[in-house]
Amino acid sequence: MAAKGIDPMSRAAILYDSRGFDAGRERLTGLAMASAGFLRAYLDHAQPGPLWLHPTDESTDTDAFRSRFPTERTIEVVHRLETRRLAEPGTLFVPGPVLAPFAWRRRAIGDAAYSLTGVTHTMSSARALDAVRDLLVAPTRPWDALICASRAIRDLVEGVLDRHAEHLAERTSSAPMGIPLQLPVIPLGIDLPEIQAEDRARFRAEHGLSDDTVAVLYLGRLSAHAKAHPLPMFRALGRAASRTQKSIVAVLAGWYHDDETRIAFEATAVALAPTVRVIAVDARPPAVKRGALAGADVFLSLSDNLQESFGLTPVEAMAAGLPCVVTDWDGYRDTVLDGETGFRVSTALPPAGIGADLAWRRLLGVDDESVFHALTSEAVAVDTEAAAEALARLADDPALRRRMGAAGQARARATYAWPGVIAAYETLWIELAERRAAAGRSIAAEPSRAPDPFATFAGFATPVSGRGLRIQTTGGLDAMVELARVAALPKAVIDPRLPTDAAALLERLALQGSLTLSGDQISAQPGTYRALLRAAFWLAHAGIVQIRSY
Repeated sequence: MAAKGIDPMSRAAILYDSRGFDAGRERLTGLAMASAGFLRAYLDHAQPGPLWLHPTDESTDTDAFRSRFPTERTIEVVHRLETRRLAEPGTLFVPGPVLAPFAWRRRAIGDAAYSLTGVTHTMSSARALDAVRDLLVAPTRPWDALICASRAIRDLVEGVLDRHAEHLAERTSSAPMGIPLQLPVIPLGIDLPEIQAEDRARFRAEHGLSDDTVAVLYLGRLSAHAKAHPLPMFRALGRAASRTQKSIVAVLAGWYHDDETRIAFEATAVALAPTVRVIAVDARPPAVKRGALAGADVFLSLSDNLQESFGLTPVEAMAAGLPCVVTDWDGYRDTVLDGETGFRVSTALPPAGIGADLAWRRLLGVDDESVFHALTSEAVAVDTEAAAEALARLADDPALRRRMGAAGQARARATYAWPGVIAAYETLWIELAERRAAAGRSIAAEPSRAPDPFATFAGFATPVSGRGLRIQTTGGLDAMVELARVAALPKAVIDPRLPTDAAALLERLALQGSLTLSGDQISAQPGTYRALLRAAFWLAHAGIVQIRSY
């Protein structure tokens, strides 16, 4: 029974793949960070009650899970073969956009048995876009949802679905179908940084930054092809440095994709911002990241990459009280309020049709995902003049920095802190449960993606006629002795349940002489006769019984 004041419909089982939630890998990705961050936040801020886990393999150990994600909550594990139990929490949360396989699995139980929710991360990969298209063919329902991290991502998903619906309509000579599930916008969440005054003093002293020096922070992976190319950043920094009397220092707090990337960043800095000192620190350790956020004066992120779908780092910077200079790009458009919490500078993409060859090369496999993203990134125009002007203005105006920083900090706490984000998820799950309840009970159906092999391949075997089946033992054999002999042979038994079920059937045949089952009996209750008939056909496979139509 739910505790008083707790809505049981606000719960969800979380699809748990230990690899996907591993935020401790050497090459840290936004997906791993966001997934692990969500799970920790859910444990800390969700309504009281058990944690429901739906692991991707049967070896998941709750003790190992608790060692990675400490919690006092009871853990309820729903393994894959127990999928029907997902009706108890009422929702399955998938930490990604791939919902179609789970909709097909649910089909065998009943579409209204529970809801499905996924969430967008990077949406520029071919796999992510295919996952969105698959939502139209899979049995997704109005009580399911794909949560979009930003308005731009929601618009992208709607566009992909609309175009694929037109394709399917053309293929089937029918009207285009509507979007079958909900597409709510809920932002990614953050843990509010616990920054102390001494953190700022320590970082600036360690790196020799005077009180008058303006430290401009870039936070995150340093990757030209996956996050943000260094050209716009260092062009803006170089121009800003020439327009202010303040000393500008660039703090690159992240980790390089590889040595080749490090060399590229360093060469670009020397060429385009020769008077700007560059400090590079590995910000994967939390203490280093906290120090960089505390020691900086301005945050800069001129993202130009299609992989950026939300952007946690500007939100983290706002939470630390930093004014932000960012591109007007995807999720940044939602998070940074231009003129209030920082400045957004314009971006531009070439007109539609100019990139068709890039999509074609990726489709053919000529270019992999990293090359595709690098080629598209270098075609994104960034207003570096506006970025330089914003940086110079902030460098010269400490009061403006403080005012924008305070506004950003208030916005981050009110909109992006985990307690509010988790509450938005729980509200969504309640709304989906209400939609599901209004739809009424659905009848289980065989998923067309996972048909019964004995139906699909029925034409392989000799055609049968008659009203049903008659089973009897083969003459001249001691059936039970033969069963024991065959079952002991190597590879004779794949399903370990068969010998026991077969013995029960042989005992029944010894009493009755034969067993007849009508086709109507079998089709009306296949589950009732499944074990018996599988055992019978295995025995016939071994020549111990004979099965004839009548």
